[in-house]
Amino acid sequence: MSLNNSLRTASFPLAILLTWGANVHASPAKPTAEISKVMSTLYERGQFNGAILVAKGGQIVYRNAFGKANLQTGADFTPQTPSDVGSVTKQFTAMAIMMLAGRNELNYDDPAAKYIPEFSRSAHFREMTLRNLLTHTSGIPDYGDLGIDDSGLEPKGLIAALLKKEDLLVNPGLKYRYSNPGYALLAVVVERVSGKSFGMFLGQEIFKPLGMSDTFLYDSRGKKDARAAVGYDQFGQVDDASTTAIPGDGGIYSSVNDLFKWDQSLYTDKLVPQPALTEAFTPGTVEEGTSAYGFGWNVRQDGNDKYVWHTGNQAGFRAFIERRLRERLTVIMLTNRGNSKRQEINTAIQNILAGKSYVLPERSGAEELYKAIHASGIRAALNKYDTLKNGSEYDLGESELNTLGYQLLYGDNKAGNAIAIFELNATVHPKSSNAFDSLGEAYRVNRETNLAINCYKEAVSLDPTNGHAAVMLKELELARAGWVAILMACVLGALILAAILLRRQARAYRRNG
Repeated sequence: MSLNNSLRTASFPLAILLTWGANVHASPAKPTAEISKVMSTLYERGQFNGAILVAKGGQIVYRNAFGKANLQTGADFTPQTPSDVGSVTKQFTAMAIMMLAGRNELNYDDPAAKYIPEFSRSAHFREMTLRNLLTHTSGIPDYGDLGIDDSGLEPKGLIAALLKKEDLLVNPGLKYRYSNPGYALLAVVVERVSGKSFGMFLGQEIFKPLGMSDTFLYDSRGKKDARAAVGYDQFGQVDDASTTAIPGDGGIYSSVNDLFKWDQSLYTDKLVPQPALTEAFTPGTVEEGTSAYGFGWNVRQDGNDKYVWHTGNQAGFRAFIERRLRERLTVIMLTNRGNSKRQEINTAIQNILAGKSYVLPERSGAEELYKAIHASGIRAALNKYDTLKNGSEYDLGESELNTLGYQLLYGDNKAGNAIAIFELNATVHPKSSNAFDSLGEAYRVNRETNLAINCYKEAVSLDPTNGHAAVMLKELELARAGWVAILMACVLGALILAAILLRRQARAYRRNG
């Protein structure tokens, strides 16, 4: 898939490896000490740079931070460091809507067009409700699938762009489909109903009352807090959120300390009554398939316990929050060094808290292959892939190879190397539309149009909903048709000119004969 839709360092000391041995570890006797040992190991192995907080029953079990928030200034990452939370923003957007509903200023089942009258001329948007937007059942695909570049896009521009893409939408309530634009629209609703900017509403109604002094909305117009972390990719290059997501689907910076305050408030009636939260923690209903998403939260039922969680991904920043409601277990993570294995780290921590054995997350195959490329070239890296794939220590999955390919394509400007990695990915994952989409992008950058077209065709064939591949395929085929037309015109012009010259020569011959 495109770079915008893809997921976007380290030496590994031998002593650490000898200390831990195999990846599977026995049930620990002292959970806090064991969590500390795990996190220190992951930091030493280059797998975690940021802050983490673990709590049970309202009491902090473990809290610590590792590495630098800003490599240029040398500022340490701390539990108070504001970091971009990416899509964790959505639970705050949903809360803003819930608070307005609690004041009877709107209803979840109101048509979105009631608050965004620009949609009133569209049959699709007239049927779409606020509940559809909250539960990702609006039928609006994500930005990449719509062929929309969301960088710096204002709300009015977003609304206009969506109206032009009505043919790519499906009926509201039909099925679950994650939609960042849907949450950007909810922020527009908050602004129009409250009469305040989205950032002002969050600040006055949520952040300040909860004492979240490290938290703010950054929309690329204001000045970012000087304490805020800088984002880096997993290869150590700056990948900061200089142009952030449209407010609503992202844009909030917060700290693990502040997110713990947020977590604890959700066990009270301070923002909304508990019955409203019960509704928020219930998946939306769909006509086709299933849904596991409530109002700004993924939801999972496990026996008598309910888990609500969300991840965040923006530039080099990653975020994670999970709340296990019956036991009141909370795990919060914020990082600023590219893709971190938050889900796997959380699973290990939950197992430690439960007195079970646990597994350390796999190391990054992308980083290991990247080092091989820079040390010995692409052929050596491909050979190393063949060696590493037989073990279980490194993650060599589709996402890792895709991340490496984009680093080579845009970070290193080595299209040839990127093509080699994307070709490997498409070979290993021949049923992945995303793998062929990415390979097509690399061919396009390398001006190999026919090969790019073939890859995009395959991507669309494997997944007809891959809007990015469909848009790129259409653009390339139109461009190729244009060049063919120009070439034919040139050939025709050359033939006409040749005919004229031949006729002149014939006339001259007759005159001289």
